[in-house]
Amino acid sequence: MEISVHNCTPVGPKSHGDCSQLRAAGETHRPWTCQSKVFDLSDGVSQYAWFPCREAHQSAWGYPNYWLKAHFSHPMVAAAVIIHLAADGTGYIDQTQCNITVQLVDTKEGIHSLGEWRLSCRTNPLVIPVSHDLSVAFYHTKAILVMFASRLVAISGVGLRSFQSFDPITISGCQSNEIYNPTGQSCVHYSCEAIDCQEPLIRNAELKCSSPGRHFYNGDRCTIYCNSGYVLQVHQDDDIIKSQSDSSVTITCANGKWNKQVSCEPVDCGLPDKYHVHPAHFNFPEGTTYGKKSTFQCREPAQLVGTNNTLTCLEDGLWSFPEALCELRCPAPPPVPNAVLQTKRCNETGLKVGTLCKYKCKPGYHVTNKPKRRAFKRQCTEDGSWLEGACEPVTCDPPPPIFHGSYHCTDGFRFDSVCRLNCSDPAGKSAIAATGGSAHTVRLLHGPCKQGAASNVIRCRKDGNWTGSFRLCPHSKGQCSLPQNLHYSLQYSCKRGHGIGEECELSCRESNNDVVILPSNMTVERVLKEHWRNPHKVKSIVCTMGMKWYPHPELLHCIKGCEPFMGDNYCDAVNNRAFCNYDGGDCCQSTVKTKKVIPFPMSCDIRDECSCRDPNAIENRKDEHVHSLG
Repeated sequence: MEISVHNCTPVGPKSHGDCSQLRAAGETHRPWTCQSKVFDLSDGVSQYAWFPCREAHQSAWGYPNYWLKAHFSHPMVAAAVIIHLAADGTGYIDQTQCNITVQLVDTKEGIHSLGEWRLSCRTNPLVIPVSHDLSVAFYHTKAILVMFASRLVAISGVGLRSFQSFDPITISGCQSNEIYNPTGQSCVHYSCEAIDCQEPLIRNAELKCSSPGRHFYNGDRCTIYCNSGYVLQVHQDDDIIKSQSDSSVTITCANGKWNKQVSCEPVDCGLPDKYHVHPAHFNFPEGTTYGKKSTFQCREPAQLVGTNNTLTCLEDGLWSFPEALCELRCPAPPPVPNAVLQTKRCNETGLKVGTLCKYKCKPGYHVTNKPKRRAFKRQCTEDGSWLEGACEPVTCDPPPPIFHGSYHCTDGFRFDSVCRLNCSDPAGKSAIAATGGSAHTVRLLHGPCKQGAASNVIRCRKDGNWTGSFRLCPHSKGQCSLPQNLHYSLQYSCKRGHGIGEECELSCRESNNDVVILPSNMTVERVLKEHWRNPHKVKSIVCTMGMKWYPHPELLHCIKGCEPFMGDNYCDAVNNRAFCNYDGGDCCQSTVKTKKVIPFPMSCDIRDECSCRDPNAIENRKDEHVHSLG
């Protein structure tokens, strides 16, 4: 860029009168400051900015006239002129702001005025936009002429800004019947005939247009307001590209078409919340949108209270408040075997949800799975049914193993069952144990039989304890023979011999295996495969009064024991069985502490070895109301 100036200041002592116009050329010097209210610009400004060096000749109107002309080596289509100021022309005494006049010179020496602009350090740099007439070819700027009247103006840089969104060379080549298309960056033919748009016909909406008639030309606009209960949707190629909560949008006519495809669609209320009317079935014969109606029917055994079972989809997208409700009632609870109902009002029907009925088990019975409790409650639930509750007979613990096979019980070990010890046979060979209520013919003890702390006759009381305990028959002497037919995986140790009442400790030859009792038709492989089986563990066998080993050695087997990682929040496949309490609950989401099942190893199949197998887990319950509130 070359600079021509009028009335300039020298660069320094070595300049010999040369003007410092080059200080306004090239890259802008930084950092720079813009000064106001100054006396003299020669101190601190002359090193990086141009300013007048002496008083100018007065113009015809009596005002001095200074000018700076910048020539550019590469003419271009200018979008803006940028002028960097070092001083804005205001003096310390006269604080009147200075104006600047800017002209562009094109390659054909044509002059294009950009008007007069006010100088101020507050708007530095000064950016002056350049407008172009799109109907004629663009001109290329080769120079800028800046004129002003104050000697206190200092300029540190002059520059041009060109267009980036389109190619000015292509634009300047467009013919008289062509217009520049920024999208394709090319000249396209155009017609000056106005193409009108059809009147927008949008249902469920109000329109306010810039044109009062029914003819809409380029640039005409219409604002669409959706009616209450309708939502605005903008379409493109039959697809909804935008659905907004605002109820208005503005569309513009362009080349005979509206720039947006708009519709006002009814608000959709969707399905009512589960508890909007509960419990009920809903019908939607007209749909679920604004203004549509739905009817509901109460689910059995609930009954409709009220007459209007209709709901309406409202303008806010919610269903209307029901004018009727479905009220659940329970019939009188059915009787519980071996239990007495203690709440009199529970003998009536039509009881409200949440009603509690108290029961008490009869003497000799207790609440199921709760041996120490006799009272429990049943509740009317939300589905009109009653929570379960039951009583089971009181049972006493079996007599010590030494007496196994030498006594008979009238009703197993249940309440009020009488058990008699047979001491008539020295070897006790004719004695048969009766359990589970089975009756067997036995040769009973001859002579008087007394009940007491130590006797041959005991009875199971209602508190689950025997009236006494068996005493060893006086002639019970001898010892058992060595255990026969033991499984090869078992080994035993009889530290005190094989006499009556002595125990032999059992163990498995393979570590981490447990000794269990299996029925004669059951194999170890079957037990491990059927995860729900939970065989009884055995630590020892005892020589009974009948001089036989109990449990029978032939029924003893070794099975895989449990790994010591139960209840550690990792589902171990080897422990996922009833024998190991299903790994302490680690394999079911409802029982694991973290509420997330993590198989170990990670390759363990959560649909097989590491699946939720616990029958008491919520995932495997068919009826969640199986437990009482006792």
